[in-house]
Amino acid sequence: MNTKRTGDIGVLLVGHGTRSSVGTAQFLELADQLARRVAPIKLEPAFLEIQQPGIAVAVERLLARSIERLMVLPLLLFAAGHAKRDIPQAVASALAACGRAELPWVQAAHLGCHPAILTLSSRRMAEALVDRTAIPTEESCLLLVGRGSPDITATAEMQEFARLRQRQEGGLRTEVAFLAMARPLLAEKLKQLAAANYRRVIVQPHLLFEGDLADSLRQQVGRTAKIHPEKEWLVAPLLDDSLGKAGYGTAMLIDAIQARCHEAGIPVVVVGGGG
Repeated sequence: MNTKRTGDIGVLLVGHGTRSSVGTAQFLELADQLARRVAPIKLEPAFLEIQQPGIAVAVERLLARSIERLMVLPLLLFAAGHAKRDIPQAVASALAACGRAELPWVQAAHLGCHPAILTLSSRRMAEALVDRTAIPTEESCLLLVGRGSPDITATAEMQEFARLRQRQEGGLRTEVAFLAMARPLLAEKLKQLAAANYRRVIVQPHLLFEGDLADSLRQQVGRTAKIHPEKEWLVAPLLDDSLGKAGYGTAMLIDAIQARCHEAGIPVVVVGGGG
């Protein structure tokens, strides 16, 4: 790695933010893993809402580390209002407040349908099926559950992700539901699937970290399983690794992050692997 070329780059890793102490720690742990692997590139984590540090504080910290270029990386699965509007506005305001409005900066793309995220999603589903009896594909359904957004492009991208996952799983019927702000809602889809002729329903949270949304999903599936015990209801793990257990999830997320940075024109070379 050319340290003269990369030493002046700062990466702002922006997460959504959650009230969950575990989810917050997961994000910060991932940021720490990434920071150690991309050094001498400087990295600071930030939250959009709820938790600290916010974007303004993190930008100020990067400027204090003598950066001359800034890469803003939204650690978000889909491009809704946060990625399109909130993050760029907050970054521009933060730079202006620090008297560095002229600093060159670029925002990388969200994670979206990157191949590493598709592979990670498939492996998380496989975890849910460990030690389960094999049944015919047509008797199972995969339900991908996203956060939800009023932004139609984010909803469409979730549908495209589901289409790619269905192809990845050899035609396994794959449905989509949302936890808020988009249809169909999870409660509606669970009722629909309970009435369908499936023996097994694999509910997979398309969420990065622990939080209220993940808790709500598990509770809703648990209630449905009690009402409809004739079906097997499985809940797959979240996309990120469990706290303190960095493994293939961390490695694949970092692969996707690295790719998005390269696409945006700033080389972020990851040293080492994630297990």
